[in-house]
Amino acid sequence: MSTAGKVLVVLVLLLLPVWIILVSTVATLNMEWTQALAKQTTQIATLEGDVAKNTQAIADLQAKISLEQLTSEAEQTVLRARVADVERAKAEAIEIQTSVKVQLATLQNAVAKAQVARKDRDQEQQNETAGLAAARMSVDELKAANTELLNELTQLRDEFKSLLESNKTVVERMLKSTTRRTGRPASLVRPL
Repeated sequence: MSTAGKVLVVLVLLLLPVWIILVSTVATLNMEWTQALAKQTTQIATLEGDVAKNTQAIADLQAKISLEQLTSEAEQTVLRARVADVERAKAEAIEIQTSVKVQLATLQNAVAKAQVARKDRDQEQQNETAGLAAARMSVDELKAANTELLNELTQLRDEFKSLLESNKTVVERMLKSTTRRTGRPASLVRPL
């Protein structure tokens, strides 16, 4: 054998265990990668199932969200209508309250005027009563004075009548006595 053949045999013998190690290493790696690939394939299948479940869950959740939004919008519409009704009622109540306050102020003003008028009437009545009492007192005083004057007049008339009678008697006596006497009359009284 030639040297080249010997070198080639030695090289092949030396490389043969390396090739065996390399082939066994590749086989081991291939087996490990196959197992890893199988795991990855299983995980991919699981993840695809999870993605499908999640997609369905998302679709259900979106449907629920849409339903909730529609329900919420309906409730908001109802609440807005109720708020509008309450605000309308509040405005009406404020309007009624304002008109009642105005009517109350008008009524209080009328009551105040009536009280002033009543006080004036009471004062006028008191003045009238005082004036009437003063007039009655004056009338009573005048009646008393009139009674006194009438009594005095009656007394003076009686005195006058009695004096007149006595004077007539005296004059008649004097006339009777003058007719007996002839002389000058004692008075200028003419006989009747």
